Amino acid sequence: MATQVNPRLFEKPVRVIKERAAKHSKYIKGHETRTRVLLIDPLLRALGWDPENPDEVQLEFKAVKRFPDYALMKRGTVVAVIEAKRLGSTLGSSVQAQVIQYIKDPACSQIRLVAFTNGDDWIFCRESGDWAVERVRISSDQTFETAFDLATCLSASEFGVPGPRGPREGTPLPKADSNRKPSHMSFDDAAERAVTSWGKVYLESARYVVDKGLASPNDCPVVLARTKTVKKCAMHTSPIHPNGKGFYAPVKVRDGIWLDNGLGSNPARKDYSIRMLERFGVDPMTVHVEYAPQPDDSSKSPPRP
Repeated sequence: MATQVNPRLFEKPVRVIKERAAKHSKYIKGHETRTRVLLIDPLLRALGWDPENPDEVQLEFKAVKRFPDYALMKRGTVVAVIEAKRLGSTLGSSVQAQVIQYIKDPACSQIRLVAFTNGDDWIFCRESGDWAVERVRISSDQTFETAFDLATCLSASEFGVPGPRGPREGTPLPKADSNRKPSHMSFDDAAERAVTSWGKVYLESARYVVDKGLASPNDCPVVLARTKTVKKCAMHTSPIHPNGKGFYAPVKVRDGIWLDNGLGSNPARKDYSIRMLERFGVDPMTVHVEYAPQPDDSSKSPPRP
């Protein structure tokens, strides 16, 4: 089946994940959680899936005999499952036996794909390919071919789920109107995230620098205030400021990192989003914001004379 999306959209995310795996291999290897957060989850996002939305991705899905790490969903039905292993681990030789267990499982009756990965090596077994094994390596030198294979096997649009369109036609973050309600934001690696408020913009900016490997617990506490007299921080390894006071509105960014989202206004949330990105070397002009549709004024009744 020909892919329904442009594989060029995925070349940069694949390259970013490849470089991250190489640069931080000692940190990631041997840890399944780090492999998932730093390598697998970002790839799923780039391919159009939202690992934080249970309508699209369910973790540790309860099948009859197995508990796949990821179940990709379409309108409440499991269409694909992914087994995650630690970076550096060898994918087992019993792949076909596991595939058979899944395709015979009543909880996975509509399954179209079974995947196994250690964050670099991916094994795909597709219904359309008679469940034969296809192998893709993120570390391959053939970035376009890797992006094409991933798009063909795993992109959300291949399953009829709206997938990535590349960077959206939005407004660069520094020029965005904080008086309007945002709906989506997109980043320079084509990752796109739904947002419903400027507080979400701030949170997703923090998650982006963490997911991209630019920020880690070792960078905490992260202080974004411009004056040296301010003791409060933006991110820390626990929801407590260095002065001992708790975060006003603590939100977990990822495991081991907390954000204080207790800012007083939307302009402040926008400003701190920009500071967060700049703090970790991301140009805010490459981050675009789209707005939620405004009510159609033409539908309102005309004023009475």
